[in-house]
Amino acid sequence: MVILGGARFDPDDLPRFAGELTARVFGGARVPTLDEPDVVAAIALLAESGGGAADPDEFDPAELLAYVLGIVAAETSLPAGALLEPVDLDVRRGRVEDAVRRVVGHRA
Repeated sequence: MVILGGARFDPDDLPRFAGELTARVFGGARVPTLDEPDVVAAIALLAESGGGAADPDEFDPAELLAYVLGIVAAETSLPAGALLEPVDLDVRRGRVEDAVRRVVGHRA
């Protein structure tokens, strides 16, 4: 099992992972960087996942994880005051999960 930013990494459920990581980052954790040993381990898990999110014809596993972490970083760095209408953190977490689902496509 790999833990990134306090969230359990599941290569077969990237939207859930991204949502949990988002909640943890809003709670004070930080978004991991691609050069951290646990992230390297997560990339290996993603590459080995059978029927999971990684499709080598679409994305390299490192690219896919970078996209997922980038979505989390983008949402969590956006100040609440920048939004036109206030939304609670559960809504923002859901938006991250939806965005990752769109990136992953039918595999989510």
